[in-house]
Amino acid sequence: MIKLFTDDGADINFTTAERYGIVQLPIAVSDGENEFETGRAMDISNFYDNMRAGTVYSTSRVMPGVMEEAFRKALEEGDEVLYISLSSGLSGSYEGAVMVKNALEKEYPGKIDVVDSKAATFGEGLLALKAAILRDRGESLAAIAAYLNKIKTTSHECFTVGTLEYLHRGGRVSKKAKIAGGVLQLSPMLELEKEKGTLELLDVYRGQKAFLKKLKKYILEHSKDGKFNPNQRVYVYSGDWPERVALVKDFLIKDMGMKEENIDTSQRLGCVIGAHTGPEVCVVTFGGDPDELSLMNE
Repeated sequence: MIKLFTDDGADINFTTAERYGIVQLPIAVSDGENEFETGRAMDISNFYDNMRAGTVYSTSRVMPGVMEEAFRKALEEGDEVLYISLSSGLSGSYEGAVMVKNALEKEYPGKIDVVDSKAATFGEGLLALKAAILRDRGESLAAIAAYLNKIKTTSHECFTVGTLEYLHRGGRVSKKAKIAGGVLQLSPMLELEKEKGTLELLDVYRGQKAFLKKLKKYILEHSKDGKFNPNQRVYVYSGDWPERVALVKDFLIKDMGMKEENIDTSQRLGCVIGAHTGPEVCVVTFGGDPDELSLMNE
């Protein structure tokens, strides 16, 4: 049996994680005085309310000791281990997992693999769900890891946020850019850049029409041969910005030819990424070259 691990950066809800047999390792979030595990010690709505009230949060990584304990337990029970990490461009969790893997390999050769998702939030989570489907079909550890490493660069996450304030706090935009954006009423679009696995500023826009125009351009530019496949499963979700989710869903149906049942709006961006984006963040996760698992409507 293959024991699947990911981390709190994947934003898989507890019901789905249990259904697919996925363990999410904790990434601590701190408000400067207290530290807690996301989704366990604080309700996500309270988290975003606190941010709006001025609380500043920071995040860490999965501690190597926590990984080693979890991996060793699975190995001692006779399982193999696959860990799918938050992007190495955003967190030290992948680096720590490689260190743990190398240490345990001496006792359990060939029984552990680690995949750098080069993704975040449900882009990472989606890789874990696909891994679970392949595991349940009887695929080997090596085959699943190879598949994930192949497809991870063809899955894309496009972000937009309502304010530059939180990105400025995290050092992703300058104070000058934050002030200019506020004065000019500009909002940013960002992406998880797949080579470096970092959150990069793509463009800025003013107003919903401009946003949807730029979103369409991004989707087409990141689709194979410039042609978006509307039959795939697309995920649209936010921290606490349901109006923007509804706007994007309507756009995907009317402008991109999607059926409503293929648009999943049930996910939610959690504390690990939300600490850096703020509550008003909306993410679109889609496949540039969707395969059979991306076309499944589960």
